[in-house]
Amino acid sequence: MAISAVCCSLKSLLILLLISAVPAAYLISLELSPPSTHVFHYRSTGGFLRECAKWDPPAGRFIVSFFEGGVGEVRVPDDYSPGDVLREVQLAKDADVAGNASLGLVVDRPRNRVVVAVADALRNKYSALAAYDLSTWKRLFLTQLSGPG
Repeated sequence: MAISAVCCSLKSLLILLLISAVPAAYLISLELSPPSTHVFHYRSTGGFLRECAKWDPPAGRFIVSFFEGGVGEVRVPDDYSPGDVLREVQLAKDADVAGNASLGLVVDRPRNRVVVAVADALRNKYSALAAYDLSTWKRLFLTQLSGPG
């Protein structure tokens, strides 16, 4: 009985390994192949996760929100050619919401501002909405939605 159970589990393990090898090989081939669409490469100023990015056509830049908190931009120059590495610049980091993540943003071009959702992503104890001027990056307002105080 014990030998047949070991054989069955060994066969099951072997079958599972063979079945999972096909999707794994497919994912690896996708990662190694050249992208089918245009890709912008950029250097980060720090941190490891960009929560959100929006294209700002009049300014020719991507506006990005950082999981570590704050907002930045990746400017695409007019003479950009594929293969150039762009640079990310942090533009706004607010001391009033330090320790919280910028979890999303929307570019409000008619009002010349970017509106950012700010929250404590790990403990879920704080949330706020902030807006920054697109020209000067000064904070226009900060509305606390939940949290201490």
